[in-house]
Amino acid sequence: MIISDMQRLKMLSPAEMELIHAGACRLLAQVGVKVAHEGIAEKLSSRGARFTGGRIFIPPEMVEYALAETAKTISFAAPDPAYAFTVKTTENLVKFGTGGQALYIVGPAAGGWQRRPAGREDLKQILALCNRLENVDFITRPVEADVPEDRMDVEKARIFKEYCSKPMNLANLVKVERLDEVLEIVGNPSYVSFIISLVSSPLVMDSAAGEKFMALVEKDLPVAISCCPQGGSTAPFSEVGELLQLHAELLFGFVLASIIRPGARVLYRGIPITANLYTDGSPRWCQPESIRRVALAAQLCRFYNLPCCGTAGVSDEGEPSAQGISEKVLSWTYGAASGAQYINSALGMLDQVMSVSYEQYVMDDLALGIVKEKFKEHQSAKASQIAVEAAVEALNFFGVPADAKIEEELAARIRHIETPLEPYSEKYIEEQLAIIKKAVNRVGESTVFMKTARRGLREGYLYRGKRIDAPLDLSDVTARLESNDSAGRS
Repeated sequence: MIISDMQRLKMLSPAEMELIHAGACRLLAQVGVKVAHEGIAEKLSSRGARFTGGRIFIPPEMVEYALAETAKTISFAAPDPAYAFTVKTTENLVKFGTGGQALYIVGPAAGGWQRRPAGREDLKQILALCNRLENVDFITRPVEADVPEDRMDVEKARIFKEYCSKPMNLANLVKVERLDEVLEIVGNPSYVSFIISLVSSPLVMDSAAGEKFMALVEKDLPVAISCCPQGGSTAPFSEVGELLQLHAELLFGFVLASIIRPGARVLYRGIPITANLYTDGSPRWCQPESIRRVALAAQLCRFYNLPCCGTAGVSDEGEPSAQGISEKVLSWTYGAASGAQYINSALGMLDQVMSVSYEQYVMDDLALGIVKEKFKEHQSAKASQIAVEAAVEALNFFGVPADAKIEEELAARIRHIETPLEPYSEKYIEEQLAIIKKAVNRVGESTVFMKTARRGLREGYLYRGKRIDAPLDLSDVTARLESNDSAGRS
């Protein structure tokens, strides 16, 4: 899918993004990143960073070098050349793929749905299904295989080799020492890419992830640097504060990549979601305020001319539902319109990132096709128009007539996505930098972030609208699954 320049969201001005970038650079220079990996600390120190007290402090010139040096074009080859594509920072090409590494499968049961552990056979079947789905452009490992950890990498490589003809994202590398064997099994390294959660929020580099990151970048493999802070628990509840911290954590990854291999093929994957501070602090992946923040991260990424790996469609619902359909459509629409180019975890996801569903993969493929068609039809339309029309049509497709109450709820969610609640000013940014610094420099950083969240709760940062509840007609989904099963056996 290619979106037009007129469809691109501009929720932040260039001046506001420059303020966020400057604030993130101050975080790296003044607060730094905790690094226990001596080899990485030495690499960074040798290029101008300062290492003291277990923290690396990155000067702004190292950030600017990394931004200029990183690859602006990343190609994703595939066993079937028809599925290959190239991400360019100068283009608005949008590709959607699966994701997850989920632990459970949600499937129909008498009177409803049930959840069971996922395993090796599910990995095979899901890959075979997604290989046939029209709107799956690449496949990220959807579930874990039920094999010992030391065999996980090679087992998933064998299954991908057999069942996947699209670009393969193997997600997290479990054992770095198995990388060469994985690439040998796949047969062509250009078919694969990876995801690394390099920095844990707030501002701590994971040593094991750092070791894997170095190995992948040294081999010139595409890597999405992933960071998923939760506003109110591992990052400021403030939208501005969370973006500051997220941007600093991801820029650290780009700096490290540029030192390991100039021109490294790395993608910016920012997932600044919120924690549900009204209940148990669980992540709110697909609620309006999180959709907004993830969209802002993608806009910031594209402003700095970096390849953008987005995340959209990770439903908070535990089973297929009308609520989940509406969440996913809004998430896909705003993810694409914000500038995300390689959108991960877009299909099949339920229960946040814990579960996937065969039925949900088909539902998402159908609904995503509607979203793509709306972008194609309305080349000069705003994201809000595309989102409402796509959501209404998708709900109708699954037997849910969109009445006035549903359209009102969709409009309310969109208003929350598009309405800023905070100032993007130097003074406010300084306040947020002080909160992050305080959290980093004491034990129990989540307490700091939670204590400073009261204002945001009072001002309605967490969306609390009505649910869209209605029974679904999944007869077409069932028929398509049966058709896919027949095709797989033939």
